[in-house]
Amino acid sequence: MFGLESMARASLATVIPLQAFAILRDAREVSTLFLVVAGAGLAASFAIPLLIRHIGRRWVYPLGGTCLLLCAAALATGTLESLVIGMLARVFGTACLNITFSLYIMDYIHKRDLVRSEPRKFLFSAGAWTAGPSLGIFLQTQLGAWSAYAFSGLFALLLLINFWRMRLRDDPAVARATKPPANPVASIGRFARQPRLRLAWAIAFARTCWWGIFLNYLPLFIVSAGLDSQIGALMVSCGNAMLFLTPLWGRVGARLGVRTSIVGGFAVAGGAAILCWLTASWPLLAGILMVLGALGATCLDALGTIPFLRAVHPFERPEMVTVFRTNQDTADFVSNAALSIFLSFFALPIVFLAAAAVTLSLAVVSRHLPRSM
Repeated sequence: MFGLESMARASLATVIPLQAFAILRDAREVSTLFLVVAGAGLAASFAIPLLIRHIGRRWVYPLGGTCLLLCAAALATGTLESLVIGMLARVFGTACLNITFSLYIMDYIHKRDLVRSEPRKFLFSAGAWTAGPSLGIFLQTQLGAWSAYAFSGLFALLLLINFWRMRLRDDPAVARATKPPANPVASIGRFARQPRLRLAWAIAFARTCWWGIFLNYLPLFIVSAGLDSQIGALMVSCGNAMLFLTPLWGRVGARLGVRTSIVGGFAVAGGAAILCWLTASWPLLAGILMVLGALGATCLDALGTIPFLRAVHPFERPEMVTVFRTNQDTADFVSNAALSIFLSFFALPIVFLAAAAVTLSLAVVSRHLPRSM
Protein backbone atom coordinates (compact mmCIF):
# COMPACT_ATOMS: atom_id res chain seq x y z
CA MET A 1 0.00 0.00 0.00
CA PHE A 2 2.69 2.48 1.01
CA GLY A 3 4.93 1.61 -1.95
CA LEU A 4 2.21 2.22 -4.56
CA GLU A 5 1.17 5.48 -2.94
CA SER A 6 4.80 6.58 -2.82
CA MET A 7 5.34 5.98 -6.54
CA ALA A 8 2.14 7.85 -7.46
CA ARG A 9 3.39 10.86 -5.49
CA ALA A 10 7.16 10.61 -6.02
CA SER A 11 6.96 10.65 -9.81
CA LEU A 12 5.55 14.20 -9.61
CA ALA A 13 7.62 15.39 -6.63
CA THR A 14 10.03 17.43 -8.78
CA VAL A 15 7.67 17.96 -11.72
CA ILE A 16 5.19 20.04 -9.71
CA PRO A 17 7.59 22.70 -8.30
CA LEU A 18 9.36 23.03 -11.64
CA GLN A 19 6.04 23.35 -13.46
CA ALA A 20 5.00 26.01 -10.95
CA PHE A 21 8.32 27.83 -11.48
CA ALA A 22 7.87 27.64 -15.28
CA ILE A 23 4.41 29.23 -15.00
CA LEU A 24 5.12 31.82 -12.29
CA ARG A 25 8.83 32.51 -13.07
CA ASP A 26 9.60 33.60 -9.50
CA ALA A 27 10.67 31.57 -6.48
CA ARG A 28 8.72 33.81 -4.07
CA GLU A 29 5.54 33.35 -6.10
CA VAL A 30 6.05 29.60 -6.07
CA SER A 31 6.44 29.71 -2.29
CA THR A 32 3.22 31.73 -2.02
CA LEU A 33 1.39 29.13 -4.13
CA PHE A 34 2.62 26.33 -1.87
CA LEU A 35 1.49 28.44 1.11
CA VAL A 36 -2.08 28.76 -0.20
CA VAL A 37 -2.32 25.07 -1.05
CA ALA A 38 -0.95 24.02 2.35
CA GLY A 39 -3.45 26.26 4.15
CA ALA A 40 -6.36 24.79 2.21
CA GLY A 41 -5.09 21.27 2.83
CA LEU A 42 -4.74 21.93 6.55
CA ALA A 43 -8.34 23.10 6.79
CA ALA A 44 -9.67 20.21 4.70
CA SER A 45 -7.83 17.55 6.68
CA PHE A 46 -10.08 18.13 9.70
CA ALA A 47 -13.03 16.87 7.68
CA ILE A 48 -11.44 13.43 7.36
CA PRO A 49 -12.44 12.08 10.84
CA LEU A 50 -16.01 13.07 10.02
CA LEU A 51 -15.79 11.19 6.74
CA ILE A 52 -14.33 8.15 8.51
CA ARG A 53 -17.15 8.10 11.06
CA HIS A 54 -19.87 8.51 8.40
CA ILE A 55 -18.63 6.32 5.53
CA GLY A 56 -15.77 4.31 7.08
CA ARG A 57 -12.11 3.99 6.23
CA ARG A 58 -12.84 1.52 3.41
CA TRP A 59 -14.30 4.46 1.44
CA VAL A 60 -12.04 7.29 2.64
CA TYR A 61 -8.90 5.48 1.49
CA PRO A 62 -10.23 5.05 -2.10
CA LEU A 63 -11.28 8.71 -2.02
CA GLY A 64 -7.62 9.58 -1.44
CA GLY A 65 -6.51 7.43 -4.36
CA THR A 66 -9.13 9.04 -6.59
CA CYS A 67 -7.79 12.48 -5.63
CA LEU A 68 -4.33 11.42 -6.82
CA LEU A 69 -5.90 10.44 -10.15
CA LEU A 70 -7.60 13.84 -10.31
CA CYS A 71 -4.27 15.52 -9.55
CA ALA A 72 -2.56 13.85 -12.51
CA ALA A 73 -5.44 14.69 -14.85
CA ALA A 74 -5.58 18.35 -13.77
CA LEU A 75 -1.83 18.92 -14.03
CA ALA A 76 -1.80 17.54 -17.56
CA THR A 77 -3.64 20.61 -18.87
CA GLY A 78 -0.68 22.87 -18.02
CA THR A 79 -2.54 26.01 -16.88
CA LEU A 80 -2.19 27.90 -13.60
CA GLU A 81 -5.78 27.12 -12.63
CA SER A 82 -5.35 23.38 -13.24
CA LEU A 83 -2.04 23.47 -11.36
CA VAL A 84 -3.83 24.83 -8.29
CA ILE A 85 -6.63 22.26 -8.61
CA GLY A 86 -4.12 19.43 -9.04
CA MET A 87 -2.06 20.52 -6.03
CA LEU A 88 -5.17 20.82 -3.85
CA ALA A 89 -6.35 17.36 -4.91
CA ARG A 90 -2.89 15.97 -4.17
CA VAL A 91 -2.78 17.48 -0.67
CA PHE A 92 -6.27 16.31 0.31
CA GLY A 93 -5.79 12.87 -1.25
CA THR A 94 -2.49 12.42 0.56
CA ALA A 95 -4.15 13.36 3.86
CA CYS A 96 -6.92 10.78 3.28
CA LEU A 97 -4.37 8.08 2.50
CA ASN A 98 -2.01 8.95 5.36
CA ILE A 99 -4.68 9.07 8.06
CA THR A 100 -6.45 5.86 7.06
CA PHE A 101 -3.15 4.04 6.50
CA SER A 102 -1.94 5.05 9.97
CA LEU A 103 -5.16 3.66 11.46
CA TYR A 104 -4.66 0.35 9.66
CA ILE A 105 -1.07 0.19 10.98
CA MET A 106 -2.28 0.62 14.55
CA ASP A 107 -4.96 -2.03 13.99
CA TYR A 108 -2.64 -4.70 12.64
CA ILE A 109 0.78 -4.00 14.23
CA HIS A 110 1.55 -4.20 17.94
CA LYS A 111 3.33 -1.28 19.61
CA ARG A 112 6.41 -3.35 20.46
CA ASP A 113 6.84 -4.21 16.77
CA LEU A 114 6.86 -0.60 15.52
CA VAL A 115 10.66 -0.23 15.70
CA ARG A 116 10.87 -2.98 13.06
CA SER A 117 7.74 -2.23 11.05
CA GLU A 118 8.19 1.54 10.56
CA PRO A 119 11.67 1.24 8.96
CA ARG A 120 10.37 -1.65 6.84
CA LYS A 121 7.48 0.50 5.68
CA PHE A 122 9.84 3.16 4.36
CA LEU A 123 12.04 0.51 2.77
CA PHE A 124 9.09 -0.43 0.56
CA SER A 125 8.84 3.21 -0.54
CA ALA A 126 12.59 3.65 -1.09
CA GLY A 127 12.53 2.52 -4.72
CA ALA A 128 9.67 4.89 -5.51
CA TRP A 129 11.29 7.94 -3.93
CA THR A 130 14.67 7.08 -5.47
CA ALA A 131 13.53 6.54 -9.05
CA GLY A 132 10.35 8.63 -9.06
CA PRO A 133 11.69 12.23 -9.01
CA SER A 134 14.26 11.62 -11.76
CA LEU A 135 11.89 9.44 -13.76
CA GLY A 136 9.19 12.12 -13.67
CA ILE A 137 11.56 14.76 -15.07
CA PHE A 138 12.92 12.29 -17.65
CA LEU A 139 9.42 11.48 -18.90
CA GLN A 140 8.50 15.16 -18.98
CA THR A 141 11.57 16.23 -20.98
CA GLN A 142 11.89 13.22 -23.27
CA LEU A 143 8.32 12.15 -23.99
CA GLY A 144 6.25 15.14 -22.94
CA ALA A 145 4.56 16.27 -19.75
CA TRP A 146 1.57 14.01 -20.37
CA SER A 147 3.72 10.89 -19.87
CA ALA A 148 4.77 11.92 -16.33
CA TYR A 149 1.16 12.54 -15.33
CA ALA A 150 -0.01 9.30 -16.97
CA PHE A 151 2.67 7.38 -15.07
CA SER A 152 1.53 8.86 -11.75
CA GLY A 153 -2.10 8.19 -12.60
CA LEU A 154 -1.31 4.55 -13.41
CA PHE A 155 0.12 3.96 -9.94
CA ALA A 156 -2.82 5.74 -8.33
CA LEU A 157 -5.08 3.30 -10.17
CA LEU A 158 -2.96 0.34 -9.04
CA LEU A 159 -3.20 1.64 -5.48
CA LEU A 160 -7.00 1.47 -5.68
CA ILE A 161 -7.00 -2.00 -7.21
CA ASN A 162 -4.59 -3.28 -4.54
CA PHE A 163 -6.69 -1.83 -1.71
CA TRP A 164 -9.86 -3.59 -2.85
CA ARG A 165 -7.89 -6.81 -3.33
CA MET A 166 -6.67 -6.73 0.28
CA ARG A 167 -10.21 -6.46 1.75
CA LEU A 168 -9.06 -4.72 4.94
CA ARG A 169 -11.61 -4.39 7.73
CA ASP A 170 -11.95 -1.63 10.33
CA ASP A 171 -11.08 -2.38 13.95
CA PRO A 172 -14.21 -2.00 16.13
CA ALA A 173 -12.27 0.31 18.48
CA VAL A 174 -11.80 2.87 15.74
CA ALA A 175 -14.57 1.99 13.33
CA ARG A 176 -17.56 4.18 12.59
CA ALA A 177 -19.14 5.19 15.90
CA THR A 178 -22.77 5.77 16.80
CA LYS A 179 -22.00 8.83 18.90
CA PRO A 180 -21.87 12.29 17.26
CA PRO A 181 -18.58 13.11 15.47
CA ALA A 182 -15.99 14.71 17.69
CA ASN A 183 -15.50 18.45 17.48
CA PRO A 184 -12.19 19.09 15.64
CA VAL A 185 -11.35 21.95 18.02
CA ALA A 186 -11.93 19.67 21.02
CA SER A 187 -9.64 17.08 19.42
CA ILE A 188 -6.90 19.68 19.16
CA GLY A 189 -7.36 20.54 22.82
CA ARG A 190 -7.14 16.91 23.94
CA PHE A 191 -4.06 16.44 21.79
CA ALA A 192 -2.37 19.57 23.14
CA ARG A 193 -2.93 18.49 26.76
CA GLN A 194 -0.79 15.37 26.26
CA PRO A 195 2.95 16.26 26.41
CA ARG A 196 4.12 13.16 24.57
CA LEU A 197 1.76 13.85 21.69
CA ARG A 198 2.89 17.48 21.52
CA LEU A 199 6.53 16.42 21.33
CA ALA A 200 5.78 13.76 18.73
CA TRP A 201 3.98 16.39 16.64
CA ALA A 202 6.94 18.80 16.89
CA ILE A 203 9.35 16.07 15.75
CA ALA A 204 7.21 15.26 12.73
CA PHE A 205 6.73 18.98 11.98
CA ALA A 206 10.48 19.65 11.83
CA ARG A 207 11.12 16.54 9.75
CA THR A 208 8.46 17.63 7.25
CA CYS A 209 9.94 21.14 7.05
CA TRP A 210 13.34 19.72 6.12
CA TRP A 211 11.96 17.36 3.47
CA GLY A 212 9.72 20.10 2.04
CA ILE A 213 12.69 22.37 1.47
CA PHE A 214 14.75 19.48 0.10
CA LEU A 215 12.08 18.33 -2.37
CA ASN A 216 10.74 21.72 -3.47
CA TYR A 217 13.61 24.18 -3.18
CA LEU A 218 16.72 22.14 -3.95
CA PRO A 219 15.58 21.61 -7.59
CA LEU A 220 14.70 25.32 -7.83
CA PHE A 221 18.11 26.24 -6.43
CA ILE A 222 19.86 24.08 -9.01
CA VAL A 223 17.83 25.45 -11.93
CA SER A 224 18.18 29.08 -10.77
CA ALA A 225 21.96 28.55 -10.59
CA GLY A 226 21.91 27.80 -14.34
CA LEU A 227 22.27 24.02 -14.13
CA ASP A 228 20.11 21.44 -15.87
CA SER A 229 16.85 20.41 -14.22
CA GLN A 230 17.93 16.75 -14.48
CA ILE A 231 20.76 17.49 -12.03
CA GLY A 232 18.31 18.76 -9.43
CA ALA A 233 16.03 15.76 -9.99
CA LEU A 234 18.99 13.41 -9.66
CA MET A 235 19.98 15.03 -6.36
CA VAL A 236 16.46 14.57 -5.03
CA SER A 237 16.55 10.93 -6.11
CA CYS A 238 19.92 10.37 -4.44
CA GLY A 239 18.64 11.88 -1.19
CA ASN A 240 15.54 9.72 -1.32
CA ALA A 241 17.73 6.67 -2.00
CA MET A 242 18.84 6.97 1.61
CA LEU A 243 15.47 5.38 2.44
CA PHE A 244 17.08 2.05 1.61
CA LEU A 245 18.95 2.50 4.89
CA THR A 246 15.76 2.49 6.97
CA PRO A 247 16.27 -1.13 8.13
CA LEU A 248 19.66 0.00 9.44
CA TRP A 249 18.03 2.89 11.32
CA GLY A 250 15.59 0.40 12.81
CA ARG A 251 18.47 -1.63 14.23
CA VAL A 252 20.19 1.54 15.42
CA GLY A 253 16.98 2.62 17.16
CA ALA A 254 16.61 -0.77 18.81
CA ARG A 255 20.22 -0.66 20.02
CA LEU A 256 20.70 3.01 20.99
CA GLY A 257 17.09 3.93 21.71
CA VAL A 258 14.61 5.98 19.74
CA ARG A 259 15.47 9.20 21.59
CA THR A 260 19.20 9.10 20.83
CA SER A 261 18.56 8.17 17.20
CA ILE A 262 16.08 11.01 16.67
CA VAL A 263 18.42 13.58 18.22
CA GLY A 264 21.25 12.35 16.00
CA GLY A 265 19.04 12.43 12.89
CA PHE A 266 18.11 16.05 13.49
CA ALA A 267 21.76 16.98 14.10
CA VAL A 268 22.90 15.45 10.81
CA ALA A 269 20.07 16.96 8.75
CA GLY A 270 20.52 20.40 10.31
CA GLY A 271 24.30 20.38 10.03
CA ALA A 272 24.11 19.50 6.33
CA ALA A 273 21.63 22.32 5.70
CA ILE A 274 23.98 24.86 7.30
CA LEU A 275 26.88 23.64 5.14
CA CYS A 276 24.66 23.85 2.07
CA TRP A 277 23.87 27.49 2.87
CA LEU A 278 27.54 28.31 3.47
CA THR A 279 28.62 26.77 0.14
CA ALA A 280 25.75 28.16 -1.97
CA SER A 281 28.27 29.88 -4.27
CA TRP A 282 29.24 26.39 -5.45
CA PRO A 283 25.80 24.94 -6.27
CA LEU A 284 26.99 21.42 -7.07
CA LEU A 285 28.85 21.13 -3.76
CA ALA A 286 25.95 22.69 -1.86
CA GLY A 287 23.52 20.24 -3.44
CA ILE A 288 25.71 17.27 -2.58
CA LEU A 289 25.95 18.40 1.04
CA MET A 290 22.17 18.73 1.24
CA VAL A 291 21.83 15.21 -0.19
CA LEU A 292 24.10 13.91 2.58
CA GLY A 293 21.75 15.51 5.09
CA ALA A 294 19.13 13.01 3.92
CA LEU A 295 21.01 10.43 6.00
CA GLY A 296 19.65 12.14 9.09
CA ALA A 297 16.24 12.83 7.56
CA THR A 298 15.66 9.19 6.61
CA CYS A 299 16.56 8.19 10.17
CA LEU A 300 13.76 10.51 11.27
CA ASP A 301 11.45 8.91 8.70
CA ALA A 302 12.19 5.48 10.09
CA LEU A 303 11.82 6.34 13.77
CA GLY A 304 10.19 9.77 14.07
CA THR A 305 6.59 8.55 14.07
CA ILE A 306 7.13 5.94 16.79
CA PRO A 307 6.69 8.38 19.74
CA PHE A 308 3.18 9.17 18.48
CA LEU A 309 2.18 5.60 17.65
CA ARG A 310 3.20 4.44 21.12
CA ALA A 311 1.51 7.31 22.97
CA VAL A 312 -1.92 7.58 21.32
CA HIS A 313 -4.93 5.95 23.04
CA PRO A 314 -6.88 3.40 20.93
CA PHE A 315 -10.31 4.91 21.67
CA GLU A 316 -9.37 8.30 20.12
CA ARG A 317 -7.19 7.21 17.24
CA PRO A 318 -9.12 8.78 14.32
CA GLU A 319 -9.20 12.23 15.94
CA MET A 320 -5.63 12.10 17.27
CA VAL A 321 -4.22 10.74 13.99
CA THR A 322 -5.91 13.62 12.18
CA VAL A 323 -4.44 16.20 14.55
CA PHE A 324 -1.04 14.54 14.31
CA ARG A 325 -1.29 14.50 10.50
CA THR A 326 -1.63 18.30 10.56
CA ASN A 327 2.13 18.44 11.14
CA GLN A 328 2.57 17.98 7.39
CA ASP A 329 0.17 20.68 6.22
CA THR A 330 1.19 22.99 9.06
CA ALA A 331 4.86 22.52 8.20
CA ASP A 332 4.14 23.30 4.56
CA PHE A 333 2.04 26.33 5.51
CA VAL A 334 4.40 27.78 8.11
CA SER A 335 7.60 27.12 6.18
CA ASN A 336 6.24 28.57 2.93
CA ALA A 337 4.82 31.59 4.77
CA ALA A 338 8.20 32.24 6.36
CA LEU A 339 10.09 31.58 3.14
CA SER A 340 7.80 33.91 1.18
CA ILE A 341 8.91 36.67 3.54
CA PHE A 342 12.58 35.66 3.57
CA LEU A 343 12.74 35.45 -0.22
CA SER A 344 11.47 39.03 -0.43
CA PHE A 345 14.71 40.19 1.18
CA PHE A 346 17.28 37.41 0.68
CA ALA A 347 18.49 35.16 -2.11
CA LEU A 348 17.15 31.62 -2.54
CA PRO A 349 19.85 29.87 -0.41
CA ILE A 350 18.25 31.39 2.71
CA VAL A 351 15.81 28.46 2.63
CA PHE A 352 18.60 26.08 3.64
CA LEU A 353 19.49 28.20 6.67
CA ALA A 354 15.83 28.10 7.68
CA ALA A 355 15.84 24.30 7.39
CA ALA A 356 18.91 24.15 9.61
CA ALA A 357 17.36 26.40 12.26
CA VAL A 358 14.25 24.22 12.57
CA THR A 359 16.00 20.86 12.63
CA LEU A 360 18.78 21.85 15.03
CA SER A 361 16.19 23.33 17.39
CA LEU A 362 14.37 19.99 17.45
CA ALA A 363 17.64 18.17 18.06
CA VAL A 364 17.65 19.98 21.41
CA VAL A 365 13.92 19.59 22.12
CA SER A 366 13.93 15.87 21.29
CA ARG A 367 16.16 15.22 24.26
CA HIS A 368 12.96 15.41 26.34
CA LEU A 369 11.68 12.13 24.88
CA PRO A 370 11.41 9.47 27.60
CA ARG A 371 14.36 7.09 27.76
CA SER A 372 11.95 4.20 27.57
CA MET A 373 10.66 5.42 24.20
